[in-house]
Amino acid sequence: MGESNIYKNYWVNTWQARDKRQYYQKLYDKVKSRLVVSDNAKILDVGGGNGHFLSYLGIKNADIIDISDSGVEVAGSVGFGTINADIEKTFPIESKSYDIAFCFEVLEHLKSPQITLSETNRILKSGGILYIGQPNMPADGVHHVRRYYLKDIISELKNANFSIEWIDFVPAFTMRDAILDDIRRTKSIFRKLKQSIAFLLSFLPRRIRYFMAKIVPDRFALLFIVK
Repeated sequence: MGESNIYKNYWVNTWQARDKRQYYQKLYDKVKSRLVVSDNAKILDVGGGNGHFLSYLGIKNADIIDISDSGVEVAGSVGFGTINADIEKTFPIESKSYDIAFCFEVLEHLKSPQITLSETNRILKSGGILYIGQPNMPADGVHHVRRYYLKDIISELKNANFSIEWIDFVPAFTMRDAILDDIRRTKSIFRKLKQSIAFLLSFLPRRIRYFMAKIVPDRFALLFIVK
């Protein structure tokens, strides 16, 4: 994330593309009720890009800190406060400024996520809340620089002096369109076979996939949702 050239234009036309895919609805509709916050809360979205996620949650009054020029430009245009800054360095924000922070689909992009979590803790008021949405997917070494398992995110949150109230899961095999796209693009026969099995599993009822995620989260959870 510290290399701003990678993310400079990352959010160009992303809002429209994700709307078309119903990206946030597919991932978060079942946990959305657990992410409701007070209208009076002062909110910061850490690495929140263009503000689309907060907009999906129905949050209109919030600030977004992100290194992406394209992200903060769009976020500002739809009414969010914006802070164009590297979240792997000290945030240009006074301590104890916010009631609530969100950090969704961010830490896997970072080389120094512990700095980001520690800074998020610093800018939260006493009793403040952090909501984390952490993907569990293999790293590609460029865009996703590391893979998080459940024990990793728990450990890093505790190291940043957060206490965990609850953990929920988005089950694997949820994004059927992404699985199909991977099958089309990959040249690896093994991966085609593996993703073909994943595609078949995507037709299992969600309650079964959710049960699998709770029993074996590192294998069958697509995202860990942590408060």
